[in-house]
Amino acid sequence: FEGDLLAVHKTSKARHGDIIVARLEEDVTVKRLEETSERHRLRLMPENDDYEPIEVDLRRDAFTIEGISVGVIRRHS
Repeated sequence: FEGDLLAVHKTSKARHGDIIVARLEEDVTVKRLEETSERHRLRLMPENDDYEPIEVDLRRDAFTIEGISVGVIRRHS
């Protein structure tokens, strides 16, 4: 939700299903990590249906995991 804060554990390692903070080229995104049957490909799945999944080819794309989500801090207004 707007105004929420995401608590992130800084790490470069993540597992299938983790919500990650990722750097892809020049952009930073928060998505759920989905491994595929191809070792060099990943899929970044949005929690919000208004956004499309992002396909990552590790052989071609500049991709880095910056951390994994460990919680949400919800601000009440």
